Amino acid sequence: MLHEPLIVAEIRELDPEDGWTRFEATGRACVVCPCGLNTDFIDKAEAAQQYRDHAQASPTRAAVRHHPETAEASSVMHDMLGEITRD
Repeated sequence: MLHEPLIVAEIRELDPEDGWTRFEATGRACVVCPCGLNTDFIDKAEAAQQYRDHAQASPTRAAVRHHPETAEASSVMHDMLGEITRD
């Protein structure tokens, strides 16, 4: 079974300020995997734990991948996951 878990942080758009689009973290994230795992959006700490648990159970290609649209999204991912190490 193919396992490539992905964690996605939820952000919401704020009102523009001085012509700039703004976003903020909601404190929620979801974990999805091609094997069928989909946690929907849950508290970011729980999502991070679900990601770790799934990655440990399926060591084939578990890696943190994200596609942030803003610097805030990148910061959210680092805050949620910190340094993930694999044995």
